[in-house]
Amino acid sequence: MIALILGFVVGFATSVPVGPINLAVMMKGLSNKTGQGLMIGTGSGFMDVLYCGAAMFGISSLMTNPHLVLILQIATFCIFFFFGIKTTFFKIAETKLTKSEDAPGFKRYFILGILLYLSNPSFLAYWITVAGIIHGYHILTPSAYNSSFFALGTGIGTSSWFFILLELVERQKMKLDKKIIERITRIFGAILLIISLVMGYKLIS
Repeated sequence: MIALILGFVVGFATSVPVGPINLAVMMKGLSNKTGQGLMIGTGSGFMDVLYCGAAMFGISSLMTNPHLVLILQIATFCIFFFFGIKTTFFKIAETKLTKSEDAPGFKRYFILGILLYLSNPSFLAYWITVAGIIHGYHILTPSAYNSSFFALGTGIGTSSWFFILLELVERQKMKLDKKIIERITRIFGAILLIISLVMGYKLIS
C-alpha cells in the first residue's frame, strides 16, 4: 500500500509541469472534448506504468533503441505540426461534444497519448533516475510486489492529474467569453506549432 501511495504522489507531481501532453489535454477541454482529453491523459498514464515498471525491474535497456526513438520523434513532429497548423489558422469547431460522438474516438486518442509520451526519450531517463533513488536510498524494500504497485501508482497519479486539469478547464470555461476561449485555444495551437518547428530543426540538424 505504501508503494502504491508513493507512486501516486510521484506520478501526480511529475505530470503537473506544463508540457506538450498537458497542452493537448487542455486544448481538448477547451473544445468541449473532455472525453478525448481524458483518453490522451490516460494513454500517458499507461506509459508511466510501463516506463516506471521497466525502470524498477531493471529492463529499461530494452527500450533505448535509437532507430525507434528517431521514428517516434518524426511521428511526434508530424502530429504537433498538423494540430498546430489546424488549431492556429483554421476555423475551430463550435459544436458541443456528446457522449455518443466522443465514444468512437476513445481508442484513437488513447493511442495519441501514448505516441506523445513515447516521442520524449527524457521520460525513460527520468524514471530510471527515480528507480535509482528508490532503490539506492532503500525507500521501498526491493521486491516484485513493491515495484509493481509503485509503477501502478504512478499511472493512477498521472491520470488523476489530467482529470483534475480537465475539471479546472471546464470550470474556467463557464467564466470565459467564446472569443476568449477561441483565442486561448489558438495560443495553445501556436505553442504546439513552435514546439513542432523546434523538433523539426533538431531532427534536421
